Amino acid sequence: MGDGIYIATAGAVAQSTALDVTANNIAHASTAGYQGARVTFSEALAKARSPDMALVGTNTGAVDATSGVITQTGNPFDIALDGPGYLVVDTPQGMRYTRAGALARGPDGALHTADGHRVRNQGGGAIVLPSGATDISFAHDGAVLADGAEIGRLQLATFAPGAMTPEGATLYAARGKPTEAPPPRVVQGALEGSNVNVVRGVVDLVRMSRTYESLIRVIQGYSEIESRAARDIGGPK
Repeated sequence: MGDGIYIATAGAVAQSTALDVTANNIAHASTAGYQGARVTFSEALAKARSPDMALVGTNTGAVDATSGVITQTGNPFDIALDGPGYLVVDTPQGMRYTRAGALARGPDGALHTADGHRVRNQGGGAIVLPSGATDISFAHDGAVLADGAEIGRLQLATFAPGAMTPEGATLYAARGKPTEAPPPRVVQGALEGSNVNVVRGVVDLVRMSRTYESLIRVIQGYSEIESRAARDIGGPK
């Protein structure tokens, strides 16, 4: 009987985690450059119970790397990445990666993201915008031009599937080195939307909620049976 409670509890915990991840995806459905987390269910062998009993676990480290819809904004400092890959930025924690392309001139004159992270120049360093420049443009290959002259080049990187770990809404850390795959194409005056499908997310929330509630009822049923058995066994003979 205890094994039944153990299995149901593991399933309930997994569903609770999945609910949190799905709700977070829906909350960022309108965040430019957001890539939804993908919940995968796996089986883990119970160590404290019978050796052949499988428990349900979750892995929430996977990032859905499919592209979002690219929308024209008309803002020359907005860029979207067409194809797999990321824009490389400097953060206090080191190099990180993003597809959120709402850029701007920072207080130091360098190119920054909306979150204040400095965009890396290819080969290292910052991309400093000349103070007198009136026309800033981005070429498809990542070259940054000020009044027609190249002043730097966006550092872009692609990674193998499953290499990215989310840090906040639109920032990612990478496991391993970049691949040799071609970098994404830079589209100026546009932003990439979130790749979250809200309708599918809401359907998943309802399904997971019902599964979670069913598992809680199973746990309560097992608990009541065990309590009744304990009373019967320990009662007067």
